[in-house]
Parts: sequence; C-alpha cells; structure tokens
Amino acid sequence: MKTNDKKYIHVKNYILKCIREGIYKPGDKIPTEDEIINILGFSRSTVRNAIIQLEQEGYLYKIHGSGSFVRQTSSEDRITIYALLYPSSKGIEKDLIYGMRLAVNDSSFKNLHLILNKPGKNTQELISILQSIDTTKRGGIIMIPVLDSSRTVNRLLASTTRKLENNNFTVVQIDRVIPEYDGNFIMSDHYRGAYNMVKYLIDMGHRNISIIYEHPENSSIKERIRGVKMCLQDNALKLKESNQIKINSIKEIANSGKELIRNLRQNSTTAVFCFESEITLEIYKLFIANNMTIPEDISLCSFDDHCFRRFRDGFITAVIQPLEDLGYFAVNLILRELKYKGGEKPIRMVMEPKIAKRLSVGRI
Repeated sequence: MKTNDKKYIHVKNYILKCIREGIYKPGDKIPTEDEIINILGFSRSTVRNAIIQLEQEGYLYKIHGSGSFVRQTSSEDRITIYALLYPSSKGIEKDLIYGMRLAVNDSSFKNLHLILNKPGKNTQELISILQSIDTTKRGGIIMIPVLDSSRTVNRLLASTTRKLENNNFTVVQIDRVIPEYDGNFIMSDHYRGAYNMVKYLIDMGHRNISIIYEHPENSSIKERIRGVKMCLQDNALKLKESNQIKINSIKEIANSGKELIRNLRQNSTTAVFCFESEITLEIYKLFIANNMTIPEDISLCSFDDHCFRRFRDGFITAVIQPLEDLGYFAVNLILRELKYKGGEKPIRMVMEPKIAKRLSVGRI
C-alpha cells in the first residue's frame, strides 16, 4: 500500500469523521469505493488505501462480497503502535521491523497492533501523517525523523510531535532526533561505532584514513565524524580536510570516480571508511572498475552492511548496528509508558554497535 500518498489521509479522515459523528454506526456498512469516489473525487487506489488502513487500525472490517463495515471498538482494549520509517534501500527498516514484531509477539497485551507506514524522505509528508493519527486511542509512535533543511519546517515537526506527547501518545525516535524536541529516543552509539572502527584501522597499521559520507550531515553522521576525529586525536593523528570526502548523492561516485581516486592517491590514503553501506558498495565497484585490489591496494570498511550481505562471508569489514534490538526496545518503551502512565523525564537509550572484522581490511 502506498501510504506515502497524502491524498489517502483526507479520505481516511472523512470516514473517521462520519464514524465519530454517528453517521456510520457500529455494524453499518460504509459507502462503496465508487460512492466515496463520487463524494470526494479521489482515485480508486487512494480510496482503497484509506479503507485498508482503517481496517488495519480496527475501525472497519470487511465481509467478502458485501463490503466494509464499522467495527465496535473499545479504546480501552486496543493498542496501536505506528512505525513511521521512510523507505531505505539500505534495508535498515527491515531489521527494525523484525525487532518490533518480535516485541509485539512477546507482549502480554492481547489487543496490540503494529501499523507500518513509510512517509518518504519528506518532512511535510511526515507531519501530515502525524497530524492524521487518532490520539483518542491508546498507543504510540516509533519513527525515524525525516528532517528538513528549513529550521521553520523542523520546528513545525517538533511542535506536532509535542502535541502527540501532550495527548498521552508516546513517541519514540530511532537513529536521530528532532531539533528543539526533548523526547524519547533509542539509537546506536554512532560516535563509539566510528571510534572503534578507526581504532581497528590504526591497530592494523593505517595512518592515512579517508572518510566518505553524504552531505548535508544529519545528527548520526555528525556523531560518526566526531568519533573518527577523537580516535585519531587520541592516537596523535589528525583528520585533514582533504581526507573528508563529501558527496551530494550516490550517483556522484560514478560520475566523478576518477577525481575521487585521484584524491585518495594524492592523500596517500590506505583505508577508506564509508558512512553508509550504499556508499561502500559504490566505492567497491569503483575500485574494481579501476583495477584496484581490496585490501592489497587499499582497505575498505563501512558503517552498516545491508547492501553487501550477499557477498562471500560478508567480505566488507563493517560497524554492525543492533537494529533488531532498537526496534524491540522501542515497542517495549511504549508499552512500559502505557502500563505505568509514563514519567516526567524522557527516556534515552544508546546501544553500542559491534565491529565485524572481515577480509576487506589488510595489515600494513
């Protein structure tokens, strides 16, 4: 279901309004898709997406061949947890969702539902979805915040999230935090993960280490940069400006590959540390295309390994985030808040990642 289609939210809110105002009562059949299309003027797929979402959330139930009907719901019994995870080819959300589902299955709550939603990499879209959530029901939200370059838009995201909290709807941020919002979060220790990786490279004899990351930097990337710099400093080394390679998109690697390799050679780089597995995979392809052997000619390592798990033995040395644990504990944090009515202070949990030492880093 394309839940990132914002139009479906208008259809969903229209049906919910009719239910709350008693126009559609428990047991009533709601209008058909064709009738809703005639009333609101939206496409069939948009109307269908809204109805499917309302069925998943427990407002409607379907009888095959007859249509959709209003369910008798009890806000006291039902708990709905929304997972708002933007689509990522890195595969990060897959592991998070697996952990969330484990937590739901392990829970003692009988009427607990996990609703998955992918808002896309658009802050305004995320805000629209947050504003559409029914806070009269018990539940919570787990989200990877999608941040905007505009401070005004980020402030709107913060105020929207704060309103949900004020309505006793627990919000848990994963991986990064919303500026100017003092809320719950669970994340990997990006600083420690980067620090430990660079320490391993230094122990393997590397002194000229280059890092590659996508610009602009979010809070996670900034922490990784801080970890790299601190580890180098602790070992009487320094990260030169020319060793920080910033790219605006993954495509830029293929388009300016020769220039990138020339930069690495001019800096006598012996190891490259990429901050995302997508970047690592493209750098790997670039090295192979230019007859560079890993790790004999240059060592390569990554933060995360989702894009190359199919490689033999993983191959690429990587920082492995505890993503399943992040998802699992995020669900349990919400359930704990519901059970004990929450506390005054937000909960912050930082989990240390591990280093998978593989064949792509050689000793010099």
